[in-house]
Amino acid sequence: MKRSVLVFCAALTGASLPLSALAQQTSAARKNSGQLQEVVVTAERRAEPLVDVPISVVNLGAQQLRQANVQTLTGIAQLTPGLQFNTQGPWVQPNIRGVGTDVVNTGSSPNVGLYIDGFYVPNGQAIDTQLLNIESIQVLKGPQGTLFGANTTGGAILVTTRKPSRTRSAILDASYGSYNAQRYQAYATTGLTDKVAVDVAALYDTGDGYFNNIYTHNDKVGQYGNWMVRTGIKYDISSNASILFHYQHEVIDNPLIDMLNAYVKNGQPIDVEAVIPGAIVATRPGQVSLAPFPLPHGPGFVSHNDSYQITPKVDLGFATLTSYTQWRREDGVDYEPGSTGSLPIIDFQVPVRDKTATQEFLLTSKPGSRLQWTTGLYYLNWTDTFNAFIAPGGTAWIHVAGSSTHTESYAAYGSVTYRLLSKLYLTAGVRYTRDQVKDGYYDQIGTYNHVYAPTLTENRGTPRAVVRYTPNDHSSIYFSFTQGFKTGMYDLGGNSLAVVRPETLDAYEVGYKYSQRRLAFALDSYYYDYKNLQVPSYLLGAGNVPEAEDTNAANAKAYGVEGNVDYQVTRHFAVNANVAFEHAAYTSFPNAPGFAPCFSSAAVCGTNYGVSPPVLVNAGSFQMMLAPNFTSSVAAQYSADVRGGMLSLSANYYYTSSYYLDPAHETRQGAYSTLGLRAAWTDPSGRYTFAVSGINVTDTRYIDESAPNNTYFGVGWAAPATVMGEIQVHLL
Repeated sequence: MKRSVLVFCAALTGASLPLSALAQQTSAARKNSGQLQEVVVTAERRAEPLVDVPISVVNLGAQQLRQANVQTLTGIAQLTPGLQFNTQGPWVQPNIRGVGTDVVNTGSSPNVGLYIDGFYVPNGQAIDTQLLNIESIQVLKGPQGTLFGANTTGGAILVTTRKPSRTRSAILDASYGSYNAQRYQAYATTGLTDKVAVDVAALYDTGDGYFNNIYTHNDKVGQYGNWMVRTGIKYDISSNASILFHYQHEVIDNPLIDMLNAYVKNGQPIDVEAVIPGAIVATRPGQVSLAPFPLPHGPGFVSHNDSYQITPKVDLGFATLTSYTQWRREDGVDYEPGSTGSLPIIDFQVPVRDKTATQEFLLTSKPGSRLQWTTGLYYLNWTDTFNAFIAPGGTAWIHVAGSSTHTESYAAYGSVTYRLLSKLYLTAGVRYTRDQVKDGYYDQIGTYNHVYAPTLTENRGTPRAVVRYTPNDHSSIYFSFTQGFKTGMYDLGGNSLAVVRPETLDAYEVGYKYSQRRLAFALDSYYYDYKNLQVPSYLLGAGNVPEAEDTNAANAKAYGVEGNVDYQVTRHFAVNANVAFEHAAYTSFPNAPGFAPCFSSAAVCGTNYGVSPPVLVNAGSFQMMLAPNFTSSVAAQYSADVRGGMLSLSANYYYTSSYYLDPAHETRQGAYSTLGLRAAWTDPSGRYTFAVSGINVTDTRYIDESAPNNTYFGVGWAAPATVMGEIQVHLL
């Protein structure tokens, strides 16, 4: 079956998304030239041809994302072998080459940094943003501690949005699909004067969801409604200076992230309610079992996010100076049902309030000389506040816990590349970072009485060194050493003043890149030495109540080989293939968080019958979580003139081997594959495009979230097969 799907995908015309960073070109450009177009990326904080960048980069263009029906950031995972996303409710944790985290705590950020238009987003609840008016997404694999700073141990994801233009343009896009899914988008840009351009983009996304509540027989329990507005103003002060302002407001009302059911292990649902006679326990994909939520808001996540960004840029003649000034706020509340009705209702509410201010000055040299350099200064001011409330029996909310941190980070960095010989380049760089966690506290249980932590200060340098050789203008060979780190923190979410030390990762990588005419490919291999992993653990406290704590408890090693090929077979037909082989394992992990489910009988289990007491597992030599040994993608795209217009057919196939969703191997996802198809026709005028898409047409059901605890191993399931029709109209 797998072989037939691969053959079908490779033969079918039209890639839903060329996955290689070497393949960013539109079908129109392919038709006109029949050759690959040069890809320019900003992985080293300046615009460079991808073939010259000694980093493993995947670049996804706007047209590629649209063809693949990628609507949120997590959707790029199946388009990028080696990239996974771990979710804990609304908290999203990207994972690259096995480097990620499942820590959710005050002041803790993901191990893969997210940058939107050059601005850092530290809050894990804001990671899975709607993709509106996107120009490109770059996925940088490997630690990026020198140029991008802390919390890029695994890599960085760079999202670039479209800029205002004085050339008038307006686009409307509407789509409708399975489960009443509706998505409406609009974009317009114009010039106000010969120096000022403005734009505005808007999105509304709604639907019934694909879940059925088998307790209340409600197949619309997953109804969602999200919307976003982004506007920009660009002022060209002179031929050498400009300033860009962006504002974005996003509202998320999405219960899908809390639609979990019980994980089945060896035929047994791991849920305390499974031992209660008559209890209704959901175990199948698309099913949940939720009692009526008595308070005003049902289960789900509601968030209101605002961001302001100002980007002045000045050409100084010898270099370009860019300033990045950001202020953002995220107010999110996660509502979680505590019962399916078989046990007393205890509902949960977890509000999170984040305020972030950043300032960066970036100075980059002009291209063309033997010496190229980048230097900068960076400042982060981030306040991250958690609270927790319960509502026993549907009564009013009662505050039970809270914690907060105020993080300030200062950094200075520089990187220099020198052409030592005509074909030999040497790069050296370093970043010095000073992090301070101030005014941190946790609340005494059941009160608002703060227990304050002393200021935590960390100073760290992260170096980078690269040797690059260019046999000709179309290829390059490189060897690099880079270092990354994840900032230290307090375990305040565990009602503790214990310090969790920074993670560190030393990475060695060798790679080869080639791009000429119709063929481009890249091959790289890497070795990681990963130390002091920050991990959550669970212990039994007073009254056998599980207590969570975050500690440094693991070291790991990882190595692998990745490759991609992009081949323009003809002017109308292109194929693309990507593979990633990896071996990632813990080398020391004596206290991995695990559980011991007991469902044999009340006589054997006693008071633990039906529950899963927390235990510590020696996970040394275990495969790292979210680190499959093999992932791959195959894509193809075909275009042809039909009735005077342009027909584009596309397909994208993704495969992953099995992997674990937690470090103690409690939950496992077996190998699976998905297939996406799309057909689009643009009329002769170029104004109207009609498209039909099939997403996950093989209806593969796989786990995309795992949340085990002592009473319940909750898992979330990815969407089933869906079909969508789309109309796009260019008004101007």
